[in-house]
Amino acid sequence: MNNIFNDYTITPTTLTKYTALRGVSDYSQIGMYEQYEKGYQFLSVLSLPNFMVALGEKDSRIKNMNDNIIQTMEMEFRGLDGLPDMTADTLEITDGINTQRMINRVTQETSITVSMQYFEKHGSLFTKYSELFLRGIRDPFTQARTYHGLIADGYEPSYKNEVFTFLYYVTDSTMLKLERAVLLCNAQFANSDMSMYNGSKDNITNNELTVDFNCFPIWGAEVDKAAKYLLEHEITGVAINSEGLGKGKGSATMANSRINGNQLEASVLDSDGYHWGIMQEGNPDSITDLANAVKNG
Repeated sequence: MNNIFNDYTITPTTLTKYTALRGVSDYSQIGMYEQYEKGYQFLSVLSLPNFMVALGEKDSRIKNMNDNIIQTMEMEFRGLDGLPDMTADTLEITDGINTQRMINRVTQETSITVSMQYFEKHGSLFTKYSELFLRGIRDPFTQARTYHGLIADGYEPSYKNEVFTFLYYVTDSTMLKLERAVLLCNAQFANSDMSMYNGSKDNITNNELTVDFNCFPIWGAEVDKAAKYLLEHEITGVAINSEGLGKGKGSATMANSRINGNQLEASVLDSDGYHWGIMQEGNPDSITDLANAVKNG
């Protein structure tokens, strides 16, 4: 039961004291109608394919792409589709005239494809990165596994060197409390969207990509525990205890070891008093006179 009820995710509140929609709908007790709201989710890129990391150690351009793919996938993440439902199969009991079906098997798909939506960057970050990844695993003309020369130099060819690991979080509307988390293991690009280069002179537009990954999903208390910690320490900087009460704001910055240990700002959830980059002293995008006015005013 810890997979469903634990100290890391929201537990359904007690509703038995309410009459809800039977008889008079007493909307003066509005708390009983608290809804699950979709649309609050985050993604962490926990690991890149080892062979892509090894390529980055030999080529600064690939190292830059590795860093950029983590940054973009996490910071521009808008949502995910493709998580599997749990389904029940049944056996049939019959006397030849009447029939009854009873559950005899419960299954949940473990080989899934999840989809994420991103806008392609100038320089074709996603398309070039996925192409580099796929070509390294199997050359499309020879089907040889090459890792772009790493294997010829003695690097070990193995499935373990060819996968991403993602952590997907779903929160409530505060973005502080965890509804559920899913660890997406053995993730691999399902395609590289080369067709995005199709174009027409009379259609000038940006390009939204559907980025698909084949992966293996893991649910459970240990996943929720890890997600709660990372939500508090890498995303929001706010800790929430098991009663759902804030324990104070944590550090304003959290080290993201996946990108050179860079210090990244915690996600700002309240825009009141937000320090806009254009007004920040020392920010490369700031306007000097404006930043000085904010500082000295």
